[in-house]
Amino acid sequence: ANEDPQNLVKGLIVGKRWRIIDKLGEGGCGSVYKVEDIQTFAKAALKAESNFVKGGSVLKLEVQILKRLEGRKYVTQLFQSAKKKTYSYMVMTLLGRSLNELFKQYPICTVSTQVRVGINILYGLKQLHEVGYIHRDVKPANLAIGRRGQAIHIIHILDFGLSREYVIRNNGSVKLRMPRTNTLFRGTVRYCSANTHTRSEQGRPDDLWSMIYVLVEMRGPLPWNHIRGKDEIGMAKFQTLDTTLCRNSPKELLDIITHLRTLDYYTRPNYFYIYERLHNVMRECNYNDEIFQK
Repeated sequence: ANEDPQNLVKGLIVGKRWRIIDKLGEGGCGSVYKVEDIQTFAKAALKAESNFVKGGSVLKLEVQILKRLEGRKYVTQLFQSAKKKTYSYMVMTLLGRSLNELFKQYPICTVSTQVRVGINILYGLKQLHEVGYIHRDVKPANLAIGRRGQAIHIIHILDFGLSREYVIRNNGSVKLRMPRTNTLFRGTVRYCSANTHTRSEQGRPDDLWSMIYVLVEMRGPLPWNHIRGKDEIGMAKFQTLDTTLCRNSPKELLDIITHLRTLDYYTRPNYFYIYERLHNVMRECNYNDEIFQK
């Protein structure tokens, strides 16, 4: 019974080091537990996935990505990973509340919170893109603040289960993978880019479009909030004017969207320009660095 990844019992010690405290949730491909280090009592998150998953291991991909992201502060960090007889697991940073939970508490955020969250997500995405991956599912549920101390002021990107490597590494050289046509839909309908609805290959700009939708929603409902149906929402994204999308946001968001419109799969986004536009809002309004102030 101890070997069922969906029902690891409280008190069970995994990998001779991590004691199961609580089950935090279940995803499409496994369960997440709150664990503690039996020596230091430090808390962490353990994700367990059955070894008999249809369609191959998602955990393996996540572990691979987290190893590349080692030491970067805007993404989850990996502490340990291993494969047991019936399941595989990885232990990583235990984060605080997700933006999904925070937005329930603060349905309309201030512009200062909006731009600071934007800068954080931008940093995280740039770090991920720099190691050769795109996320493909940027949304409030996959963004979380730290649990305590300074990390509370940092938004971390998590859950790389839908990520894809967009580069090919070959004997030290790195080149972009050729984009496929008519790809499977990957992501979350509400936050994915308009391009994703056309089944085109997602690239770096698509992650940034999702970031924009998350930021816009911090200031009020997205224009497709009441629309049901994937294709209808896709149409709404193509038809909504950029000015309408940004009606409750600072003009700098419009500048960022204008930049995103110049990009395609092959072009590297100008992360510094995007940062600069967001930072400009902070500068003009004299904002400080506290996220989610009352």
